[in-house]
Amino acid sequence: MKLKTVFAIVFSAFLLFSEVTLAAGPIDPGVRGGPPGAGGPIPDIQVNEFALFKEGLLRANELESTCEACADIQPGTDNGQDPLLQTITNSAGLGARFNGDQCTICHSQPAIGGSGGFLVPNPQDPVAEHRRPENPMFDLIPHRKGQTNTVPSFIKQYGPIREARFILKPDGTPDGGVHQLFTVVGRTDDPFIPDCTAQVLPQPDFETQVKNKNIVFRIPLQLFGMGLIDSIQDREILARHAATAGYRTANGIKGMPNTSGNDGTITRFGWKAQNKSLTLFSGEAYNVEMGVTNELFPQATEENPLCNGPQKPHPNDVTRTATDDLKNEGFNNPLHIMSDWMQFSLFMRFLDAPQPADLTASAKRGQDLFGTGPDKPGIGCAACHTPQMRTAPVMMSAALQDKPVNLYSDLLVHNMGYKLADNITQGAAKGDMFRTTPLWGLGKRIFFMHDGRTDNLLEAIREHASPAGCNDKAGCPKGGYPPSEANTVIKRFEALSTNAKQAILDFLRSL
Repeated sequence: MKLKTVFAIVFSAFLLFSEVTLAAGPIDPGVRGGPPGAGGPIPDIQVNEFALFKEGLLRANELESTCEACADIQPGTDNGQDPLLQTITNSAGLGARFNGDQCTICHSQPAIGGSGGFLVPNPQDPVAEHRRPENPMFDLIPHRKGQTNTVPSFIKQYGPIREARFILKPDGTPDGGVHQLFTVVGRTDDPFIPDCTAQVLPQPDFETQVKNKNIVFRIPLQLFGMGLIDSIQDREILARHAATAGYRTANGIKGMPNTSGNDGTITRFGWKAQNKSLTLFSGEAYNVEMGVTNELFPQATEENPLCNGPQKPHPNDVTRTATDDLKNEGFNNPLHIMSDWMQFSLFMRFLDAPQPADLTASAKRGQDLFGTGPDKPGIGCAACHTPQMRTAPVMMSAALQDKPVNLYSDLLVHNMGYKLADNITQGAAKGDMFRTTPLWGLGKRIFFMHDGRTDNLLEAIREHASPAGCNDKAGCPKGGYPPSEANTVIKRFEALSTNAKQAILDFLRSL
């Protein structure tokens, strides 16, 4: 058989397969392959800023021990290990209760600074014996250094990294706070907490909360480009919102800012835009996720002295004032003066935005259908997912000043209906309201929605639709929630041809 004939047969088979596949419906292309397209510093970064970026990256990679005397090597020094295969503790301050013991354990996909990914669960073993990467909350974190934690049922081996929040307190009043999954009970590297037992420090009764439908989840967000988002002025956010008024109204989309209770300015970080700034986000993450007390959050979430030990100061991670640099805490060393949480915030400040892939013909069509602004609204997705904003025109850092921010978010919160509602209020964001998640970097994400309920992008789009009503979780308000603001847009999406839907999926996976 001639090569030309063979090619014709193969090509015909490919077309037939493609037609059958598309006839069955659009398909999420899945996590985009190739280079991560993220993880480096922003362009035009200055020498001093780059030094802070690198130091912040080192601090983000540190593996926490419970006290300075418990660390495997001198806290603050580089342990020389792969950031995602850490076994040597080189920092101190891990709290008695925590969700993770390393910043990058929740921010590793597709590169350091990303969202939650999979890690090797036995990095202490020889490379040839490493098991398949999995959710680090399933084995690695709960059992590190001899800890004897029970893994909650909602943490799956190949599921998303999750933090847990209870909707109501036992007396029926609102809770909404994070309840850390794990404790230091059983830890073998801290001789100062021998009386910290499961009876003294029990894990929360998560299974009862699951049974009572009084628990909701949040997954880690990407950190890429957050310094750019932090540098957007409120007037820019409001101006972009005003510019879309006409086609937002046509699509039934409102949106509103969440704001600081003290100065009234727009808060913009977190699933409900509940955090004002990178520094606040960083300080809170250190205390809530790792139990590390600091200048912004000086009180521990768990203060039981039997499980904190006499060696741990509170607050723990603070500005260094040592007269020498023997412990990497020299007040005269510019890179060592600042605490870990502050250096982490500077790492985020100078971390570049994720870079998109080149658009295929299908993805270009998807971009047009998605919408690029009021003059080209497409089906209306861009009414919430604003393609671009701009940072402040004058800033102390030239690298952040007057730069385009291709975030695909209006940074506002919207009513999303009862299907997505978590029944938790944070600031002005009620139980069914969530911030428009920035879509840059979407092509490399594994899990979607605030609770990681799906790894399928098509399902994630459809989850935006919801009628009015109440969900079956605790705390649903009397009268229920209004319908999702996204309903009209999702209805338009569903009315598209299979090829058109596929084009939108291809565009989103290019981001």
